Amino acid sequence: MRGWGLVIETAGPSSQVGLVKDGQPVGGLVWDWPQQHSERLVWQTQQVLETAGLAWDSIRYAVYHQGPGSHTGLRIGLTAVKAWALSLGWAVYPVPLMRVLAWLGRTVGASDLILGLWETRGGQAYGQVWQATTPLDSPALHPLAVWETETPAEALVVGNCFLPGRKTLYVPHIRWPWVAACAAEVEPVEDPLRLSAMVPLYFRPFVPTQRKSS
Repeated sequence: MRGWGLVIETAGPSSQVGLVKDGQPVGGLVWDWPQQHSERLVWQTQQVLETAGLAWDSIRYAVYHQGPGSHTGLRIGLTAVKAWALSLGWAVYPVPLMRVLAWLGRTVGASDLILGLWETRGGQAYGQVWQATTPLDSPALHPLAVWETETPAEALVVGNCFLPGRKTLYVPHIRWPWVAACAAEVEPVEDPLRLSAMVPLYFRPFVPTQRKSS
């Protein structure tokens, strides 16, 4: 990861744009008003570049929080990232939520065995068990009771929910410098066809709905 890059985090309530150089955070802008991603993302990005005295052609790559998270927010962020990457020749580093939680567990919680856990709706949570930088299973969506009984009791729980009797690192929101820190652990996407086909990660399989005309 050489040169200047942008970090785009739109999976949560805040629209976040960060600036990195050689993979290291330099500065950024967080817009904390919810549901304004589409109105603010391009403006935020322009502000971040202007503050640093950079032009669009100074950027070499983007780091994108791939989710899961806000369904609409993820799509807004990815649409912008794809447009910029394809038109300006950027590489894109897609960072999943579970990798961010595993990184936080190692870095802040000082634990190698981590259960990343993100609560959704209806008492369910999306999670994955990690041993240091290696996932031990695939991400899955289960009721909290399943995670409580079927995951290692000694694992540090990292995320926005709690399991009874478990050591927990509570994380209410994801911040862009954390996403930036995880970019070095993922392979960049550079091929235009692969970039075009890139999709966000969702909590559940996404099936487009067809509305009936009245």
